[in-house]
Amino acid sequence: MSSSTGRPAGTNPGGGAPEDATRADTWPGPAAPLAWLARLALVGALLGGLLGLLVGLVAEEEVTASATFEVVPDAQVLSGPLPTTVQTGTDDSVVAGRLEVLDALRLSQEEQTDDAVTVSVAQVGTSDVLRISATAPTAEQAVQAVTTLLDGYVTARQEAAGTAVTAALDAVQQRLDALGEPGAVNSPVAQEVERLLAEQSQLTGAATRVPDLVPVLRDPTVDEETGAPAALLSTVLGAVLGAVLLLAAGAVWRATSNRLFDARLLVAAGVPVLLPRLPTGRVRGRSPQVPARLPRAEALSAARLLVPQVLDVSAGARRLVVVGADERAGAAEVAWELAWAISSTGAPVVLVSTAAHAHSARPAASAEFPGEQAHTPLLTVVAVPPHDGDAALAATVARHTAAGRHVLLHAPALTSGARFDGTARHAEQAVVVVGEGVTSLEDALAAVRDVTSSGPALRGVVVTTTGRHLGRDRPQPSPPRAAEETTSPRQEPVASEA
Repeated sequence: MSSSTGRPAGTNPGGGAPEDATRADTWPGPAAPLAWLARLALVGALLGGLLGLLVGLVAEEEVTASATFEVVPDAQVLSGPLPTTVQTGTDDSVVAGRLEVLDALRLSQEEQTDDAVTVSVAQVGTSDVLRISATAPTAEQAVQAVTTLLDGYVTARQEAAGTAVTAALDAVQQRLDALGEPGAVNSPVAQEVERLLAEQSQLTGAATRVPDLVPVLRDPTVDEETGAPAALLSTVLGAVLGAVLLLAAGAVWRATSNRLFDARLLVAAGVPVLLPRLPTGRVRGRSPQVPARLPRAEALSAARLLVPQVLDVSAGARRLVVVGADERAGAAEVAWELAWAISSTGAPVVLVSTAAHAHSARPAASAEFPGEQAHTPLLTVVAVPPHDGDAALAATVARHTAAGRHVLLHAPALTSGARFDGTARHAEQAVVVVGEGVTSLEDALAAVRDVTSSGPALRGVVVTTTGRHLGRDRPQPSPPRAAEETTSPRQEPVASEA
């Protein structure tokens, strides 16, 4: 069985403990950009929510008012013998007729109302109740529109019924006047007069019921809002839509970009890829400068797993050069994490940076060796800028190698324009750093080719991720205390018997 890095499974390139034989089978594949996707979704939600809120606030607020009334035949309400009243007919026909009347009245009133006001008439379900509703920018306009249409309809109905009742009363009175005196009690004239008087009484009662001809169940009032406000709904909708659109844009970008999202492409090309990945922080935060803070526990644990694959710490002082395929690959962070991991095993190590600036915050250098700073008794960082020349770099490497320290050389990125040969000649082994999602496949293959042709033995390619890798500030070496100030915690004062 062969591993995904081109080496037999279960072997360790550094000569240390054997690797897990199933490591090639558990290759994690493309770095899952969960944090990146979460940031995209968050940014999209914020932008979409803000845009939706602005649209909701700028958009004109609409208020709805309504009124309901019951459709009852005139004869049922007036209970009078009106010749103009339809005495028979189904309820559906009566409701349909009232809807037609209301629609005609609404159309006649729309010419006098504002264009921003919308009035509608509808039947409530299958009942004999009609609903008049109006939507307007303000509650006053909505209520006024409903009131105008309802009052116009009620007034028209009352006037028509009042006219019919008055006409019927006049006709009855004319006939009574024409008949004159009733004469004998049981005479036909007397009976007709009695009937006309009864009809007159009914019509008089019907006249008193004309104001109640249209039973209004609900006066024109503003409808209570149900659910969330319009501004909140537009904000939520904008946030969801913004997150979805930005995630879709990110997916399209990832699908069409030529960046190295899957390190298995290097494995397919025959390049040894080392596991695990090392976190080196955000891409924009990476720089050629060596960090000055302690690595996080997660980063240090990953670097400890990587050390036996690139360096045999038990075989004497070794020289390893760490170079990035490009400026954003994170080579400075990888060299810093490897230096801490080597020193944590008890082996002394010196990190020699040939970048223009060794630290983002330059520590105080020693008086004897300018540019050299001891972070711990086992870890030393040396800055040898390019302008110091190759002689200064050779002297620094020789001095620390003679002192039994492992030497990690951090070289500028191959795409920075600096010559790699000048640094490579002082190293025995080399590691290329690529950033998954940052470095293109062409740059990674070109870096592997350049390092292989420079002389040092290529140990493999280290893939970096955007996970957090720095913790607290670097430790300050404590000054030694005087011997007389040091007391054993086991010593206790004993009273003398003398």
